Amino acid sequence: DSELKRMKVLSQDFRQKVSVLPFDMFTTSPQNGVTALHPKNTSAYDIFTILKDEYQIWICPNGGDLRDRVFRVGHLGALTTDDNTTLVNAMLDMQKRGLIK
Repeated sequence: DSELKRMKVLSQDFRQKVSVLPFDMFTTSPQNGVTALHPKNTSAYDIFTILKDEYQIWICPNGGDLRDRVFRVGHLGALTTDDNTTLVNAMLDMQKRGLIK
């Protein structure tokens, strides 16, 4: 199915682009619909909040015990590889600003 292929392309593209940042994959066998990331030295919820408030980019925050440890990036719907680039560039900017360590 073309949507499944598109999600696979988007997820692989995102994971390759985001690999330069100090995040670990939350699972060793991620699905193509979503990527869960664990920031090594920054609150995941802070990353969510800054992306939303300062860059107008929405990622999926986690709740409960994982609130500060994990965020998720979806690869469903009308997203493109350019959207992945925009998100990763925003995170790289945050890193330059000292907000992602």
